[in-house]
Amino acid sequence: MVDYAKALWMPNQNFFANTGRKSFVVIHGTAGGSSAQEIANYFKGTEGSDNPVSSHYVIGKDGTVVQTVLEKDGAWGNGVVTNNNWLSNPNTYTISIEHVKSTTDNSEPLTPAQQAASFALIKDICQRNGIGMHDADNTTGITGHFSIDPVNRSRCPGAYPWSALWAYLASGGQPIVTTQIPQGWKDDGKTLTAPNNVPVSLGFRDHILATPTWSPDNWPLETEQHLDPLEHSNPSLGAGQRQRFRWITLEYTAKMGVFEAWSGPELLWYQQQLAQITKEIVALKANIGASNLQQINALAKQFVALSGQLDALSKV
Repeated sequence: MVDYAKALWMPNQNFFANTGRKSFVVIHGTAGGSSAQEIANYFKGTEGSDNPVSSHYVIGKDGTVVQTVLEKDGAWGNGVVTNNNWLSNPNTYTISIEHVKSTTDNSEPLTPAQQAASFALIKDICQRNGIGMHDADNTTGITGHFSIDPVNRSRCPGAYPWSALWAYLASGGQPIVTTQIPQGWKDDGKTLTAPNNVPVSLGFRDHILATPTWSPDNWPLETEQHLDPLEHSNPSLGAGQRQRFRWITLEYTAKMGVFEAWSGPELLWYQQQLAQITKEIVALKANIGASNLQQINALAKQFVALSGQLDALSKV
C-alpha cells in the first residue's frame, strides 16, 4: 500500500482524496513527540475532531519512516497560508514530511539515522513525482513549512541540514560525510567547540561536519549573530544568522539555509560608506559652526562604528 518501499503503513482519514500530481516537498518538525509511530497514532486520534491533522510521512529519530497518507491524496499539514506566493490550497500539490523532534521550538538537529532516512526519502519522492531536487522556486522544489506560513511556522522545521541535503541530491545520493570533526575540535552531538573555545551550533555545525575539507585552523572569530539585514550589500536576503571564521563567513536564512557568504561585496559596501561619511565630515568642517557640530559628532560616531565592523570583516 505504501508509496515508499521502506515505509511502515499507519493510515488515517485526514486527507483530500485524489488531488493529483504533486510539485513540492515540504519539510516539517513535530515540535514534540518521541517516535514516528507515536506521531502517526496522534494523527489517527485527531480524526473527526475540531483539529484533524496529518502529513504524508513521519521520520523518527531512529530512522523509521512511517507513511500515513498516500501521495496521490493531499495531507492536511500545509493548510494555513501567510505567504501569498502560495496559491490556492498547498495541501493539494505538496507532499509533507514530518521529522520527530522533542523540543517544542524544533531546535534540535536531526540524528544521523534520521538525516539519512530523510535524504533518501526526499530523493525517492522527487524522482517518482518529477519534483525538482533543489530549493523551491515558483514551480517546483523542496522547502520548509516556514515558506508557506512564515507568520505561525517560522520555526518549522527548525534545525535542518539544508546544505548537506543539496550536496546529497547533487551527488546523486552518494553518502555524505556528516561526522568529520576537525582535528582538535570537540563535539557533544549538538555543539562544536573550536580550540579557541568559541562554540558553533545548529546549521553552522552541520555545515562544518559535512565539509571534509574544513581546516582545523579555520576557527570562529565570533559567536553566532542575528542581523537584520543580514547583509547591507544584499538587503533582499532579509534577516538571518552570521558567524565569522578565520577564512570564511557562514550565513543562514530560512529561505537559503546555510551558505558561505560573499565577503567582497560587503567589504566594498563598508568602504563606500566610510568614504561618504569622510566626505561629509570634511564639508562640514570647512564651514564649521555651532549648528553643525552635532552633525559632525554624529557622523564621527558612525565612522568609528563602521570602521570597527570593516576591520572585523577585513580579517575574514
